[in-house]
Amino acid sequence: MTDDFVYNIGRRIAKFRKESGLSQEELAEKSGKMVNTISKLERGIGDPKITTLKEVATGLNVNLLDLIDVEEQNSTRYKKSNEKIINHIEVMLRSMDEQTLAIAEKQIEVLFKLAKNS
Repeated sequence: MTDDFVYNIGRRIAKFRKESGLSQEELAEKSGKMVNTISKLERGIGDPKITTLKEVATGLNVNLLDLIDVEEQNSTRYKKSNEKIINHIEVMLRSMDEQTLAIAEKQIEVLFKLAKNS
């Protein structure tokens, strides 16, 4: 299983690279890294050194913090993309009567426990 933090950094590297119109080879050259290193970073493999990330950020012409995305990492289990789902669930919960809401609460507790134990 990959580390979500490292995986997300890799996804952002790939995103910035593609937005810049660079190939992995071109980014490797601009950042002074091997193509294999860029490929591993983008796939979230390994534990990259901060100096490597800084060199890649420079090659991408972005700030190092853009790769790390500090705001997102402040809440590792919460992802901004979940906002729509959370809002939808809230609307459904607000429309339930008290008995149905109590049942839903128990089901959510069970799901939470299962997810926590896996």
